[in-house]
Amino acid sequence: MIRHICVGMVLTLLINTEGTFCLNPPQDVKIVRSNLQWKPPDDDDSLLYSLQYKPSSKTGDEWYNVTSHNGTQLRFQITPEFYGAVFRVRTEKGINVSEWQYSDSVKCANTNSCVPVLKLSVKPEMAYVTMAHMDKSLEREYGENVAFNLSFWKVNNGGYSKAEFVITKSKNEHIFKLESGENYCFQVQYLLFEKPYGNVSNQICAIIPETPETIKSRALLYSILTSFLVTAICGVCIFLLFKHHKKAKQLFQPLRLEIPHHYQEFFRSGEFPLQACPSPSRQSLQSYDMITVIGYSHLKQKGQEEEQEKSF
Repeated sequence: MIRHICVGMVLTLLINTEGTFCLNPPQDVKIVRSNLQWKPPDDDDSLLYSLQYKPSSKTGDEWYNVTSHNGTQLRFQITPEFYGAVFRVRTEKGINVSEWQYSDSVKCANTNSCVPVLKLSVKPEMAYVTMAHMDKSLEREYGENVAFNLSFWKVNNGGYSKAEFVITKSKNEHIFKLESGENYCFQVQYLLFEKPYGNVSNQICAIIPETPETIKSRALLYSILTSFLVTAICGVCIFLLFKHHKKAKQLFQPLRLEIPHHYQEFFRSGEFPLQACPSPSRQSLQSYDMITVIGYSHLKQKGQEEEQEKSF
C-alpha cells in the first residue's frame, strides 16, 4: 500500500514538472559589451522574462533575482558590481515557465570598472612595477589598443609632488633615478584607444631604500659630529674649571665638622691623664697610698705652721 502511494506521488510530481516546462526558453543568450541580451523564442509579446545571477564568490547553487530587471525587456545593463557573475534567464507565462538559459561570466570587457593588478618592489634608487590583467577579455577584444597609464609621485612632509606618467604596453616597468629614503606612491589605469578606461587602481606606496654608500657616509658624518660635540663639551668644562678654580676648590672640599665648645676647651688645656684607670686588683693598695700621701701632706703643712709660730 505504501509502495503504491509513493509511486503515485512521484508520477504526479513528474507530470506537474513536465507541464511546468511547457514554454520554449529564450534564444541566443549572450553578453555584448555591457549588455546581457537574448532573443524571444517566438513572436508572443505576452511572455515575461525572469533574470537571476550567481556571484563569482558563490560555489554552491545559490542564485539571486535581479529585481531591477523589467520582465518584458530583452536586455539588461550590466553594472560593475556584477563582475565575475553568471546570469540565467527563462520565459514565464502564467504558471508555465521554460528551462533556464545561461550566459558566460562577466569579464572586464563587459564593465567599465576594471583596474589592472598592480605589484611593486623597490630597490635603491629604483622601483620595479608589475601590471597584470584581471582577465584576458580586454586583450582578446581590443588587442594592441590596450595600454597601461602608470603614474607615480613623491610624498614629502604630508604634501605631494607633481605626478609623473609612463604610458606603456609592457606588463613590467622599471622606474629609475628615484631619491633614496623618500616615499613614493604608484597608481595605474587602463588606456583604451589612448583614452582612460575603467577605474584607477588603489595606490601603493613604498620608501626607496638607501644605497650602502649613503648609509656608510651618514654613519661617518654622525661619528664626526659626535666626536666634535664631545670635544667641545670637554673644552668648555676645562675653561670653566680654570677660570673659577677657587670656587671649584671650595665646592670639592670635605664638609666641616662642628666640635662642641667644651670639647675644644678640653683639648686646648692639655690636661690628659698620664696613666690608665686603676685596676680592681690594686684598689686596696692605691687607697692606702692615697691616704698615706694625704696624711704626709697634712703633717708637713702642720709642721710648717708650728715653725712659723715659734719664730714669732
